[in-house]
Amino acid sequence: TQKNYAAGRAHFHQWCTAERIALRKSEPIPEPVLCAYAAAMAGVCAGGTARSRLAALHFWHDRHGLAWAGSQRLLRILKAVTTATPPASKREERPPVTEAMLDEALHSLDPHRPFDVCVAAAMLVMFWCQLRLGEILSQTRKYDFGALPSVQGVRLRADAGGTLDRVTSALWLPRTKVERSGVWVWIARHYNDPSFALQDHIRVNRLEDDDPLFAYRHDTTHELIPLTRAAFLGRLNEIWAACGMQRVTGHCFRIGGTTALLRAGVDPEVVKVAGRWKSDSFLRYWRALDQIISSHM
Repeated sequence: TQKNYAAGRAHFHQWCTAERIALRKSEPIPEPVLCAYAAAMAGVCAGGTARSRLAALHFWHDRHGLAWAGSQRLLRILKAVTTATPPASKREERPPVTEAMLDEALHSLDPHRPFDVCVAAAMLVMFWCQLRLGEILSQTRKYDFGALPSVQGVRLRADAGGTLDRVTSALWLPRTKVERSGVWVWIARHYNDPSFALQDHIRVNRLEDDDPLFAYRHDTTHELIPLTRAAFLGRLNEIWAACGMQRVTGHCFRIGGTTALLRAGVDPEVVKVAGRWKSDSFLRYWRALDQIISSHM
């Protein structure tokens, strides 16, 4: 998001330079300028790109305590920009990770190899809890405990090794894209249960409370290594590509988990709350609509 916002602001400044529009950094951007900027993107880029660039400017105003001059006219222009999206700018829908893909991965991952056990646990938690990749995995082996979960943030239910009074597992995320102060995520039961996968992962990798939650022991040195996003996706895509399944990116797990819960007949409002969706934007990520609709009719 930070990179997208920086790119959005840079694009706006480039447009201002090209149009010879001089603005003061200490003053809010006038509404006519915002509307002209939005209109200039019609037929050039996707509506989502235009909205993202305007969101970057809105964020900049909020950060500097400036009044945002957004208006109904600006919203109508953005809607028109979306309608005028050129075919070349329309991105194909990201495919969801499916339950069949989970089954294939669990069949192929080695239950005796610490790395594979860690990958399996992360996969199931991310899928069934509708998590974003960056909420639980680090981009590098340098682990940020202020942003990523530790073992002490896990509360397993009783039959998965937790205290006798705990009936549902939970995971504390110190920081997410939306909840900057952290949030508890509930881990429900499923046929390939993430709670049991976490219990097995913590045992096999001999994790202590102050360790990164998703870390594994090196096969020979037994050094504890945080699982990176690249290593996680690389291992799973290796398995799925070998059996003719699609390759995926990190967000495909969140999309897949949402779709699987809806297909199972879970109330959409419950899915929305469980996935911490703050608006109806999650409707854009529904896949297998025919099956979702039939399960609710």
